[in-house]
Formats: sequence, C-alpha cells, structure tokens
Amino acid sequence: MVATKKYSIIDAETGALDRRIFVDEAIYQEELEKIFGRAWQMIGHVSLVPNPNDFFHTYMGEDPVILTRDNTGQLHAFLNMCRHRGNRIVRADEGNAKNFMCTYHGWTFSNDGRLEHVPGVSEAYYDDLPVDELSLVEAKVDVYAGIVFATWDHEAPSLEAYLGDARWYLDTVFNRRDGGTVAVGPMKWLEPCNWKTPVDNCSDNYHTVVTHLSSAMAYEKYNGRPRTTHAQLFTRPHKHMFVNGHGLTVREVDDDTPRDRAGMTDENRHVFYEHHRATMPEVERRLGRRRAHEVQLTNHSLFPNGVLGFRLALPRGPLMTEFWHFAVYEKDAPEVVRHGTQKGSGQNNGAAGLFEQDDIDNWRQVSMSALSPLARRYAQDLSMGVGHATDNHPDYPGRVSERYISESNQRNFYQRWEEFMNADSWADIPLDPITADFEGAAGMNG
Repeated sequence: MVATKKYSIIDAETGALDRRIFVDEAIYQEELEKIFGRAWQMIGHVSLVPNPNDFFHTYMGEDPVILTRDNTGQLHAFLNMCRHRGNRIVRADEGNAKNFMCTYHGWTFSNDGRLEHVPGVSEAYYDDLPVDELSLVEAKVDVYAGIVFATWDHEAPSLEAYLGDARWYLDTVFNRRDGGTVAVGPMKWLEPCNWKTPVDNCSDNYHTVVTHLSSAMAYEKYNGRPRTTHAQLFTRPHKHMFVNGHGLTVREVDDDTPRDRAGMTDENRHVFYEHHRATMPEVERRLGRRRAHEVQLTNHSLFPNGVLGFRLALPRGPLMTEFWHFAVYEKDAPEVVRHGTQKGSGQNNGAAGLFEQDDIDNWRQVSMSALSPLARRYAQDLSMGVGHATDNHPDYPGRVSERYISESNQRNFYQRWEEFMNADSWADIPLDPITADFEGAAGMNG
C-alpha cells in the first residue's frame, strides 16, 4: 500500500476531474520523474535503425535519447548526455556511427555506451578517473512488433506485462504480417496544450461528429465516404475498453474490410481490397480467426503518451507538447498501398492533417481552462457512462464499457495517472494479469 496519497484528482463515482493537473509547474515536474521516469515509452521503430551502428535521436519525456544498434546489432537507448559536464554528444537526428564524441572536451563513447577515450586521462586526471563507472546512462529496452520501447526504471515489469491484454487489440494493427512494418517520419510540430489532453482524446469518439464535421463533409464530397451522425454514433456496436493505462476502441467489422483505409480513394480502392483479401490467410494464421476477421483497432493510446498508433505526445512544459507523427505500413504492401497509407496518414493527422487541425484548438482550450483561480473552482465533468463498464466481458479483455461512446477510458486514464504519481516505486503500481487468448502464431516480436 502507498503510505500517503498525495494526489486525488479524479472522482471515479462522479467523473469530476481537478483541472490543476494541466497547468501546475510543480505537478508537471513530478510527472517527469514519476511517470516519464518509470513507464515504458515508445521511442522508435526497428526500421529507423535497420543496420549495425545506425542511430536515431528521440526522447523520453524531456530527456534526449540516442536509440542505436551497436556493431553486433543489439539495440540500446542512452541518455544523450556526456558524463563529464552534461553536454549533448549527438546533435544529428539520425545517422551511422561506431562512436559518439562530445564536442566540448572530446570525451568519446562507443555505441554500446562505454567511455572509450578521455583526452589527457593520464596527464590531466593522473590516471585516477573511474572510466568504467562513466558509461552513458542506459535505459531498459524491449521491442513489440517492430516498435521500440524503453524505460529508465530497470525494476519495471516486462514490456509484455506492461502492455498486458492491450496487445490482444494492438496485434490487429501492428502484428498482422510475417514481414512486419515500416515507420516513416517523424513529422514534428509544437502544440500549445498539455500532453495529457491529446492522450485523453484518443478514446473520445463523442467529439467526432461535431469537431470533425467540416472534415467529414470534405471526405464525403471528394472520397464518397458518408459522414456519421449522432444517431449512428450512439447505436454502433463498436467497443470501448481499458487495460493497464492503455485506452482502446475497436470496430466490429466483416472479413472484407481493409483494416487501414487511410489514403484509400475511388482510384486505388481495388488495390487496397485485393491486398487485404490476399493476405487474410496469413493474418488468420498469426492472429486466429476472430481477431483476423472481426476486430479492427481504431482510436487508442498507450500510457503514458503514445497517441493513435505510433505517434508521440512529448511533454515540453505544462502548456506545450511536441508532437511526433509517424506513418506505419506493412513492409511488403503494394506500392499503391504504401504510398496511399503514407499520404492518407498525413492528410488525416499530422501538422497539415484535417482532423489534427480540428483537434488542436480543442486541446489548447481544455489545457488552458485552469489558468484562472475562478476556472479552477469547477471540475471537468467526465461522468459519461459511470457504472456501465465490466471487467468480465465474454468476448473482449480489459475493462469494457457497455457502449462505444463513454468516458470510462478517460476516468481510468486519470486514475492510472494517480497510481503512478502516488507510488513510491513500481511495487506500488498494479498491473492487470494477462488473461486474453492470444490465438495464432504472432508473439511479442513477430
């Protein structure tokens, strides 16, 4: 048990949420330590560092990170900080290098983290520098379906346990094919919002018919995709569920529906459908019949800051988020599908995406709603669907809401935030056991 419960920001019975968590600098600094210093976080993709000695510069929270393969091909994630005076040793976004030299004093580290050379180690340090104790600070690394995750806490549970039953859903997008996926990007931009608001939004389908009306009308006119009405939204049989901090929504689909339709147009539709039909036997072998034929993962987030696929909401202060957007497609998909997916990904989301532009102003206003003492008196209302979720759904793992439109995932997300913020260590943070039937041949790494 946690000795003291410092934070109680969400009332599970009423859905009342304390707005201070979006603007308070002290709370933000504690998030960097207790959430981004502990949780498993997406930091890259194996396709970004395909060869020995490749590196890709990324972030965990506000900490700059070097994701690299050493000369044996092993993955590492290092804090981009020279152990001498703290200078960044890598300034490029990506590249190939066996060693990293600090441009301040020339301390040089190998790409497996060891301090290999210090100018004047005999003359200036009298051969008294503990070189073996000054390796780069290294995170714990693991891979799920090509996506590289890392945590600073070496006592953290395994990535498999951290994802838990959420992987039952994630597999339907990221783990469908033997050949795996390729990530392209990132597209980067800044948004004047708290990092939690885009994560919160990932399970919010209630907003779509209002916020995205103009975008839906454009898609209806040019792509022939009819826009959704409130009446349709409230009666859809789709599902809304939560596992270990991860918010998920899925559609119940039929066999003949391509799972990723971003970039699908009247001109290329037949190629998307042909590719989908041709690969279904392989997908069924990997995922089992039900997940292959009936389940499509849609809006989702991975705790703490994975947003709608392989996208990152990187904290840059209480009221600033740096967004990284990657397009992900199957490695052996036809060129038309690869190009269409990449183009469609940017048209929907990303800095120029129609949906992203719709969302950004909402996120900004929600984040800034606690700037005044008057506004802080009034809690957010996240009461939709209170008391209407179950942990024992016969067909779907996790905490499943009765209806597709619910704020159950939002309430659970902020409760998960509380668990991390109130914990003294990982021993105080609960994990749901893995109970899903992972039918099929797909494992954590393909």
